[in-house]
Amino acid sequence: ISFTNAQTPSPADSLKEYTGKYKFPEGNPVTEINITIENGILTANSAMGGSELKRREGDVFDVLAYSGTATFKRNAESKIVKLQVQVNDLDMEGEKTEGIPLSGNFWRYRK
Repeated sequence: ISFTNAQTPSPADSLKEYTGKYKFPEGNPVTEINITIENGILTANSAMGGSELKRREGDVFDVLAYSGTATFKRNAESKIVKLQVQVNDLDMEGEKTEGIPLSGNFWRYRK
């Protein structure tokens, strides 16, 4: 009889899907936010500064340094495609530009 240990994902592994670069429309105080994992902690960095993101529930995180929230939004395939940031009276939404897997058909039909 042999036993195999089931690999349980580490907390950092479960955060990887959120990492990447998010671009925000012109006119927002921040045009780009980079989401990374530093020492197992999900972290947001922009020209305005950085903050730890602490999971509240599901895809909603508290932006600890600014007493706000970051909500990651998914597409029909459950892939993270947008980030909504709400801090004080600021409410902005950006598109994920890095880390989105493109389907093979994307290149085939592109001219």
